[in-house]
Amino acid sequence: MLTDKEITCVWGGLRVSPYKKKNIDPLIPLLQHEFSNWSSNKIHSYMNLVMEKTDDKSGVLVAKNESSYNVGIAIYTFQQIGAHLFTYDEENEGKNNKVYNVLVIENIIASSPILEKPVFMDLVQGAVKVAEYFECDYLELPNIDSEKSFEFVQKKYSPYVEKADTFRTYIKVPNDNSESKLSSKSP
Repeated sequence: MLTDKEITCVWGGLRVSPYKKKNIDPLIPLLQHEFSNWSSNKIHSYMNLVMEKTDDKSGVLVAKNESSYNVGIAIYTFQQIGAHLFTYDEENEGKNNKVYNVLVIENIIASSPILEKPVFMDLVQGAVKVAEYFECDYLELPNIDSEKSFEFVQKKYSPYVEKADTFRTYIKVPNDNSESKLSSKSP
């Protein structure tokens, strides 16, 4: 099971850690901002699906400021994608038996547009730590090329970005001990 010790990171005065509580009420203001067309019951149902999986197939990272206010969240899932569907790895392209482990950021939310850059940076760093912990091959994000909110992410991880398309961006996660870890690189 993933613990705070493996994932907790601090960058720019924000602290990111896994959200393990059953009570999602502290996250409701952020979730209502993201899912403005959803009812409270629908938001609770969605979060119950994400939070109740006991096999670590999904989860939530929370970014808190120095006053311990929730200023951002990232909802993630793990997916396995076969090489025939995954065309971002040029080394293994065409090897149909390869299966990639991908940590997918389903939703990334900041409490304020002013805070998006540092909050997104912190949440992506936390997601990279999750991906490294579970030995994922890739981290999937929304397209970072056209989003100013991902400016810090783009600068830090640009050498690891694999063929970003117009919809999603993939960051290659080194999971071999001989490679340097992404989460240990400075922003």
